Amino acid sequence: MQFLKTFLLGALTFVVPASAATIQKRDTVDVFIWGSANFNDYTESYTFNPGECQAITAPSSGSVGSATVDENASCNVYASSDCSGNVAGTFSAPGISDTGSLRSSFGSVVCTIPGSGSGGSASTTSTAASEPTDVCDL
Repeated sequence: MQFLKTFLLGALTFVVPASAATIQKRDTVDVFIWGSANFNDYTESYTFNPGECQAITAPSSGSVGSATVDENASCNVYASSDCSGNVAGTFSAPGISDTGSLRSSFGSVVCTIPGSGSGGSASTTSTAASEPTDVCDL
């Protein structure tokens, strides 16, 4: 019994430092693009800093059909590839299942995550069981 106690205490010294590690705040945002609605025909992912412009390459289908973004992120969509001009639409986490009229106007995005130092935006929370929502009614 004494051996078991000694063994467990010894093992605990290896576990404690790993579990005491701090969780670091995410510094980047991920956007995933599909060529068709309802998250079909996965095309590409983009990882970039919040507040920066990210050009989106049109999928082989010719337009973006759906997109997802990291939890709590919100993105402005632009028709241009350099985020210039008017905002064509917006979407928030968990994503947009059908880009509707934005299909060919999905040239670039600027995304923000509240508290990331990127200007912040309204937070949208989701759960794994929730359906992606379309907040892009134009």
